[in-house]
Amino acid sequence: MLRSFLYFGILHWMCCFMPLIGVSQTNPSKIDSLKRLVNTTADEPSKINLYGQICWEYLSTRSELDLAENYADSVWQLSEKLNDESGKAKAFYYYGILARHQGDFSKALSDLGNYLNFFKAQGDSTRVAYGLFQVGSVYTSMGDYEKSLETSYRILNIYETDSSYYDIGYTLNMIGVIYKNMKKYDEAIAVYQKALPIYDQLKAEADKANVLVNLANVYTETGMYEEARYYFEQALVIDRANGIKWGVASDLENIGNLFNHLQKHDSALIYYQQALDIRKQLPQKYEIANCYQQIGHTYYLLKDYPESRKNSAKALDLANDTGSKTLLRDIYFTFTNLYAAENDYPKAYEYRLLYSNMQDSILNEATTRQINELQTRYETAEKDKQIVILAQEKQLQEKEIQRQANIKKAFIAGFILIALLAGAIIFVVNQRLKNQKLLAEKNDQIKEAHFRQEMSELEMKALRAQINPHFMFNCMNSINVMILEGQMEKASLYLTKFSRLIRMILENSETDQVTLENELAMLEAYIQLEELRFHEKINYKISVDEQIEPENTLLPSMILQPFVENAIWHGLIHKKEKTKSRISINVKQEDGQLCCTIEDNGVGREKAKALQKKSIWKTKSMGMKITEERLKLLSKEKLQQLIHITDLKDQDDCALGTKVDINISMV
Repeated sequence: MLRSFLYFGILHWMCCFMPLIGVSQTNPSKIDSLKRLVNTTADEPSKINLYGQICWEYLSTRSELDLAENYADSVWQLSEKLNDESGKAKAFYYYGILARHQGDFSKALSDLGNYLNFFKAQGDSTRVAYGLFQVGSVYTSMGDYEKSLETSYRILNIYETDSSYYDIGYTLNMIGVIYKNMKKYDEAIAVYQKALPIYDQLKAEADKANVLVNLANVYTETGMYEEARYYFEQALVIDRANGIKWGVASDLENIGNLFNHLQKHDSALIYYQQALDIRKQLPQKYEIANCYQQIGHTYYLLKDYPESRKNSAKALDLANDTGSKTLLRDIYFTFTNLYAAENDYPKAYEYRLLYSNMQDSILNEATTRQINELQTRYETAEKDKQIVILAQEKQLQEKEIQRQANIKKAFIAGFILIALLAGAIIFVVNQRLKNQKLLAEKNDQIKEAHFRQEMSELEMKALRAQINPHFMFNCMNSINVMILEGQMEKASLYLTKFSRLIRMILENSETDQVTLENELAMLEAYIQLEELRFHEKINYKISVDEQIEPENTLLPSMILQPFVENAIWHGLIHKKEKTKSRISINVKQEDGQLCCTIEDNGVGREKAKALQKKSIWKTKSMGMKITEERLKLLSKEKLQQLIHITDLKDQDDCALGTKVDINISMV
């Protein structure tokens, strides 16, 4: 594998620092030669580069990653011994590529970020381009096309400035892949056609095969199947001749895709199975997961639903580990169709929502607009000005469309209001003509309307009482302090948990009823956040009776949180003993009711009231009061039958905590 860049003298620096963009089989004679040089070289800085070259050779195979990791470790250890910062940066580069092939994208971005930071500070644009290429590849695998495209155009500008033709070709190929994933087929074909002559001139057959496959995939998706098959067959011949296992597997998968487009699913399955056999020989979690997904989808097309579910489940397990948005989206789509075909509509709807959310995350209007803006940065300044003008015109058009839409909505709303008023007048007139029985029924309806209105008002009060302003202020203040003190990881963790809790509360507030599973998840997030605020571990346990199905059991939204909040703020927060703070939540079903028990080992209600009187903060437990009113309205029974609070005490009449029993009518 060849590419053009500066030669820095001895020790074959050019081989040591090539980005992993072409792929070849291991050259045993070259590796043996490098190992002999390591054994005969006394100069330790020279050994760092030799270790790097050997690591690179093993990385190139994508199958001997354990050996590659060993030599990456050698680069790091020797660099650390010599206090060689440049050598450490090289080790991060190899670790990043290794993590990328293993599907650990988070680690890959972290390691490559360390590499980039060092060489950005050195002002070395060539090595920065190498790192950016790997970063762009990771973003593409994760489905973050916006960042991937931005990175690719940065690389292309660097290589065109340096007249590095091999690098220009490969970067164009990567940009084509991104456009293809965004379904911008004309743009994809254009950049692929620019890359092919470069590889012909350099006689880089393996890289040419990669472009041919990508070009064929575009033709497949646009329905030009004869052209697609022609390019696939060319690529397969090249990859087999060069012994590139991962390339052969990729070609077989793409031919399988082509046969699926042609409705020849049996033939497609044969090619997918051949590809999977090869993929299993290579430690590439993302590619194996993708292959399982294709097999699962093909079995669905063949109406073999058990095999489809089995292979799709394997794909989902692996995809969750990689965090790839595009792969998860495709798997969710297969499960949606599968469960729909089996008439399991709740499951089908669940996976349809997952698919829609993931699709919106990958490709939305904002992303498309940003991608167009990124593309224009590579064009001439004059063209940039024209695009800016067009963008402004587009914004004006959108505003005008929005204005007209608002007028239309206002007209419709006015018409509906008039119709409602007219209907109300007719209704009142007709009511006066009805007998006493109809009047009584009307009174019952009014009472019901009042009940619902009161419930709605209590729902809103309950939402506002869940997380009080002091709590939100303290959370944000804690995050600010962590940032100022440089505790970035802790601040990120705190902010993630805080945003997750707020999101749960807002989602639960949108409906009158939520599943027990969602309610308990919100409670757990709330308790974990309180732990971070008070720097103290709160031992908590949430248990649900085996007879209850949390995902199918409904209850009023946010009905338990005020009691948990009260246990923490009025019970656990005042503890001064050495015993650990503890709170337990137990849910069971009795006599058609959901029985929830919340027990803590706090200071008890009597001491809490005494401390509250001394405190300058005279807060009221509004959440509990509102929740009691909600339960009373829901059950239409006496309050004493719904909520019972027990003060736990020992033999000496000392407080051991508080227990709250809540009975909720089953919905």
